[in-house]
Amino acid sequence: MKRQGVFISYSKKDSKWLEHLRPHLSYLEQDYNFSIWEDTKIAVGSDWRDEIKTAIRSAKVAILMISANFLSSNFIKEEELPDLLAAAEHDGAIIFPLIISPCMFMDIKSISKFQTINSPSEPLINMKKGDREALFHKVTKEVKQVLSSDSNTKTPLQDLKLSFYNVIVLKILFNIKNDYGLSITDIVKLSKSKSRKDVVSTLQKLETMQAIQKIKQGKNAYFKITNTGKVWIESYKDILS
Repeated sequence: MKRQGVFISYSKKDSKWLEHLRPHLSYLEQDYNFSIWEDTKIAVGSDWRDEIKTAIRSAKVAILMISANFLSSNFIKEEELPDLLAAAEHDGAIIFPLIISPCMFMDIKSISKFQTINSPSEPLINMKKGDREALFHKVTKEVKQVLSSDSNTKTPLQDLKLSFYNVIVLKILFNIKNDYGLSITDIVKLSKSKSRKDVVSTLQKLETMQAIQKIKQGKNAYFKITNTGKVWIESYKDILS
């Protein structure tokens, strides 16, 4: 089964946050025919466990709405997370943790290894309405980017026109699991390049291709791989290893 949809995993105690996120994602269903699934779609009288497993098998993206309620849910822990994590590890599914409220997320290695949409120090519950809407918009853009890239008939290698430095830089950023990314100095050092100029040029090209993003922190700039970049690397990890 081709993975081309979105699966939203959340605690029913946090359903109000799903109600805020859902209108943003509905745009992708209406204009792009992307399938967005959460348990409100389970039909009355149906085998709900089977429906959930089918939805997970078809999902390219899984949005985890993380809170203490989410982490304490035995159903999520036993019925949803194992299949979602297996899909990410073996079948190229992308996991998007969305932090709803302060919780022990960072202590749980199986999910904290995935790049979060928002920082654990900036949960939705502490945001003003405008900031929350901006974050939901960001989620929608990230999902669209992944699903659009996955449905593109061109191969990632053709799109990237991969040079030696393209490959090296993407692999370095793909393997970094922190919230802030890497500086140019870090990337130059890890790439073992003798030319800072070549690395800077590569970063500029990859940023234009939306394979990486630049984050400003004061006078410093840090770079992170985007979900598009992750999809490209995952699609060709055997070739690029």
